[in-house]
Amino acid sequence: MEQKDYPLLYRLSDSSAIYAQKRHFQLVGAKIALLVIIALVTSFTWNQELIKPWFSAFWVILLLGGLFVMVLMYLKKYDYVWFSCRAVAESVKTESWRFMMKVKPYDNTISDPEAEDRFIANLKEILYRLPSVSSEITSHIKEGDQITERMREVRNKTLEDRKVFYIQNRIRDQIDWYATKSDWNRNKYSQWFFLTWFLQFAAIAVAVITIICFSYSLIRPVGLITTAAAGAMTWMHSKSYRELNQSYGLIAQELSFLEVQAKRVTTEKELADIVMDVERTISREHIIWLTRRFRES
Repeated sequence: MEQKDYPLLYRLSDSSAIYAQKRHFQLVGAKIALLVIIALVTSFTWNQELIKPWFSAFWVILLLGGLFVMVLMYLKKYDYVWFSCRAVAESVKTESWRFMMKVKPYDNTISDPEAEDRFIANLKEILYRLPSVSSEITSHIKEGDQITERMREVRNKTLEDRKVFYIQNRIRDQIDWYATKSDWNRNKYSQWFFLTWFLQFAAIAVAVITIICFSYSLIRPVGLITTAAAGAMTWMHSKSYRELNQSYGLIAQELSFLEVQAKRVTTEKELADIVMDVERTISREHIIWLTRRFRES
């Protein structure tokens, strides 16, 4: 399904999560850049008398820049907003698929209007669990319905059509997404891992060469290289490349097993059971990831 086919709350929380994630990593990158700049400046042997007029101003600017970044990270809490909005978005998405597939509490034992009332009530409950992110979500407000015509259309399909739709648009879509993201994170982890080790070995080599051949050099880049290595490790850790590669790969495998079972579904109960298993698998991954990130933040 396309983004516009999901409830408005999902689109708002998804947009808010993307915005907060982007701002969070911009600040992390700015903090690392400031440390590298400081290391670069201090790697030179300066003539204090010649540079004193502007050198002090330069350090004041760096200090103010560092304080601005730290204060902004503390006040805005973009990481918390990102995790919270992502939790809301994924919960709404899961609830939407349960509604479309007629899984309890939206099954055939109740009328469509009652199912829609329950769905709206559950969306409100999801949002109320994290009231602190409501202002962030409403800042991205736009037109849309909480129950789209596409959702109603899918809900009114036959059992077989709903099964096929769920396999193609939820299970297969998520398998492809998790598998692609797993490969992407594995490649990124390898790149940043080798970069950090390269910089660490480079620092050792430069230190040895400087001591032996250039003991009175005007530049001592060892501190700069080690700071760059530490910055690369910080970036790699903040992105969680390794953890996401492992968890995404596992989820893709689990969903592929459930896809096989889903193709054998012949009754409403079997479809409901598969939907519950699939959504539980996806939700478990998000809960584990969010718990880990909240603990680290």
